[in-house]
Amino acid sequence: MVKFKPDFICFIVLSTLSFTTHAANKELKSSQLQDATDAIELQDSYARPDYVEIERLRDTKQIIVISKEDIQGKGNRTISDVLKSVPGISVDTSGQGNIDLRGQGAETSQRNLQVLLDGAPITTLANHPYTTNYDIIPVEQLERIEIIPGGGSVIYGSGTAGGVINITSNLRSMANPKTSVLSEWNSEGYRLNANLGARVNDKFSILGTASKLNRDLYYKDTYRNSEYYSLGGRWDLTSDQSLMLRGSHLTESSQYVKTLTSRNIKKYGKDYVPPDKTVTVGIDENGKLIKKTISGYLTGDREVDSYNLSYQNAFTDKLNFATDVFYTDGFYTNNANWEQKVNQKSHGTKIKLDIGYLDDSNLLLGIDYSKQKASIHYIGSYKKDSKGRYYGVPHNFDYDKTTKAIYVLNSLKSDQFVFTQGLRRELAEWSFDKSGTVNGTGTSDRWNTAAELSLAYLYRDTGRVYGRYERGYTLPDGLQISDQSVVNGEKIYTPTKAEDEKYDLFEVGLRDKLAFSTVNVTFWTSNTNNQLNRIYLTSVNDAKTMNLLKTRRWGADVDFQQTLGDFTFQESYSWLRGRSDYNNHGRQFLEENGKNTIDYTKSGLTKVPEHSVKLKVKYDFTEDLSGDIQYTYYGSYNNFLSDANKEEDGVVKSRELIDLSVRYTPIEHIELYGGVTNLMNKTYYDYVTAGYGSLIPGNERSFFAGIKATY
Repeated sequence: MVKFKPDFICFIVLSTLSFTTHAANKELKSSQLQDATDAIELQDSYARPDYVEIERLRDTKQIIVISKEDIQGKGNRTISDVLKSVPGISVDTSGQGNIDLRGQGAETSQRNLQVLLDGAPITTLANHPYTTNYDIIPVEQLERIEIIPGGGSVIYGSGTAGGVINITSNLRSMANPKTSVLSEWNSEGYRLNANLGARVNDKFSILGTASKLNRDLYYKDTYRNSEYYSLGGRWDLTSDQSLMLRGSHLTESSQYVKTLTSRNIKKYGKDYVPPDKTVTVGIDENGKLIKKTISGYLTGDREVDSYNLSYQNAFTDKLNFATDVFYTDGFYTNNANWEQKVNQKSHGTKIKLDIGYLDDSNLLLGIDYSKQKASIHYIGSYKKDSKGRYYGVPHNFDYDKTTKAIYVLNSLKSDQFVFTQGLRRELAEWSFDKSGTVNGTGTSDRWNTAAELSLAYLYRDTGRVYGRYERGYTLPDGLQISDQSVVNGEKIYTPTKAEDEKYDLFEVGLRDKLAFSTVNVTFWTSNTNNQLNRIYLTSVNDAKTMNLLKTRRWGADVDFQQTLGDFTFQESYSWLRGRSDYNNHGRQFLEENGKNTIDYTKSGLTKVPEHSVKLKVKYDFTEDLSGDIQYTYYGSYNNFLSDANKEEDGVVKSRELIDLSVRYTPIEHIELYGGVTNLMNKTYYDYVTAGYGSLIPGNERSFFAGIKATY
């Protein structure tokens, strides 16, 4: 049962203050109230997307849209900050990029989520040995974020069991470029942003941007600083076709503490400083080790260069062509040794042809191609030769994945029914080359098919009910693609024999406008019978990827929105549950290896809260002044594969947060905004890794104020 604390009462009191003031000032009579009710303007929770594939999913799929207004001027510093307030999404507060959607759990969330920026995938290829986050573009450069909870494999391929997050930048708004300057101060640092846009003539426009973020983190001497630059142009070749190109560069440096026990948190608080470390940094001319004392902080340096090309052509009213081409190159660290860099490079294209037929039916044809590379090279250990001189042992990890796919999505509309059928065929060509304490190379060609069927009944102009089935898949990641095996007495890496993970997703939903409210309700269940797991056999010191578990997840998502006079209300709730157990292969494996069975059936999923709630009230005091208050509830979760309560003295519990923000436009082109996040200064923590008691504190109360000029 959800138990709301006094913060919820505080939210109700604060949100009703404007009601009281409004009523006292106007003293509306009964007849006037009736007139106001008749004049209610309903706010649709959906905004038309910039991508035809999302438009085709709309009829039988819930799509959460975070608008530009909700992204900016709310105290959000990064994309992760924006996503934290969405019910059903868990964002790792450690900054390591772990975003959980639809209750995937700590061990599988990174593999079961697709994140795209302007149509290009930015999901990390390999989470080994280090991970990174998705905050690769400043929030000031965003137009919207579209979240597709659960599924989407026909269009997006592997790793959509949790869903898809599509981030749209101002690349899509270059038809009408704006010039703007922003300066924001907050309790944790500051943000600066400048956009310079212009229409050169009727056919060509340009947009250049520059952003800077300086942010202090929780512990002493921890920070996260970044700079971002981009330059793009749009060429309208004709009234029906356009070409957009943008290049960008991100530089980020950070120093942080990833994990700490509750005992040290209680002892040192924000003043904690990790002890220095003595590490080996090389070998001198005599073959002796060179030692150096370095800081115990982790470093999060990163550089990314990205290039995006988008071409669109509306040949006729019923024939539209679009293609997105992308290229990225960069590195990140996220470890204690600044010399250990994970280099990443990717390029690819997405080609789409949308064919309209009959009155309002569509056939979407798509071709996807992408090539991703990731590598890390460093000296991992030191050994002595026969003369007693040390030498370094290189550790090299190289990953390469090429994906080729075709898909078709047909949407047949007839009278009050919409019937959708989709099919995708994909080939993923994996290769790896690893050397260190264990060596090995290998390739693995993996064919997969995704399919979906859905039916919607439009029982009136504003209302529909729908049902949807999807069969999808998830490939092994860089760590899981290889196994440690003993061949001829030597331990080597070989391609894994594990099968690709398959899931079946069932959804039923309702979308309507009832009285003065929009209503979105979705019930869903997802089943996986061959979940991928990395198994470490201590008896023989082996590591293998195996399909040992079956997991079932189920839940509901509810969203209401109302516009009543000068008030706008939003109420969102997400409920999810899950259970894992050994499948037949897993139980046989345990019997053969003589291990005790962990009871997954009682522990549920790790790092997955059952309940999350968002309540928001916005009030327009005048045409130039508005304010909103937002309440977020995030339920507690289990972090261990056992029934015992191991919450480190109970510090990881449910939390309630209240945020306030105000916007004011004193004169044309100038906007002032400000507010406070975590108004009640609630102290809360998250676990960093499933199965361990290490913790990371959440964000404290933070004030922010900014000014933006737009021309």
